[in-house]
Amino acid sequence: MSKIAIATYNKLPDLTENDRLLITIFEAKGHTIVPEIWDNVEVDWTTYDLVLIRSTWDYYLKPEAFKNWISQFVNSKTRLLNSPETVLKNSHKFYLKELSEKGVNIIPTLFSSEKIDLETIKTWEKVVIKPAVSAGSHETEVFETATLTQEVLDTKIGVGDWLVQPFLEEIKSAGEISMLFFGGEFSHAIQKVPKSGDFRVQKQFGAQYLKFEPTNELVSIAKNIVEITGKDSVYARIDGVMTKNGFLLMEVEMIEPDLFFEHASEGPNRFVEAVFKNLN
Repeated sequence: MSKIAIATYNKLPDLTENDRLLITIFEAKGHTIVPEIWDNVEVDWTTYDLVLIRSTWDYYLKPEAFKNWISQFVNSKTRLLNSPETVLKNSHKFYLKELSEKGVNIIPTLFSSEKIDLETIKTWEKVVIKPAVSAGSHETEVFETATLTQEVLDTKIGVGDWLVQPFLEEIKSAGEISMLFFGGEFSHAIQKVPKSGDFRVQKQFGAQYLKFEPTNELVSIAKNIVEITGKDSVYARIDGVMTKNGFLLMEVEMIEPDLFFEHASEGPNRFVEAVFKNLN
């Protein structure tokens, strides 16, 4: 049987409640499971058959360290899930540009590693500016273009890579839809609704997470995105917004997404089945 590490971070050494559900299932199948903090230099990852990324929720604050950690699993006898190649690509949100070029409907986006002229975004009443390497709305801000100055814009995106997008009013009322896929197959979905007056859809900002039943058409759209992004992925979360123009992709989470098992009792079993299907 396998020795498996579940990678977490130092604020969750004993994992999340959802991830502890996975331990129970793995152990019932005879496997040894050990929670490990991803950037703990004392861990010998080569002693594990499999490293499963779960709650490495501070990776975006240490991007170079995380990249180096992931890279050690390339061509290693220790398997990493999702794969190192998938994780490295997914850690930088400029992958959205490639998806758009392949026909995926994303939120209109300017991908900036250089100067953006304020006049190019004046057609949008409000803009969202977010880092290309980020999570949980870190350093994400909304600006009204009527009062935004070139100086403020230059300062905001002056260092690093950034995404500039129109603010979608639908987020304030309908929130964001997250659809979970394990082994390329749809498992369950939720709707993340921000608190009144806010746009952020994370629980730490007062958002509500509600069970959501997507249409067959919406599942098909999301499944296509998963297949384009990485057919070998064990897990993927498709986040987007329903608009008058249909579903617009916000991001594909293939590193450390919350899996919302509290809204899907069979979710943990589906996840574990996808892990072993990938290993076979």
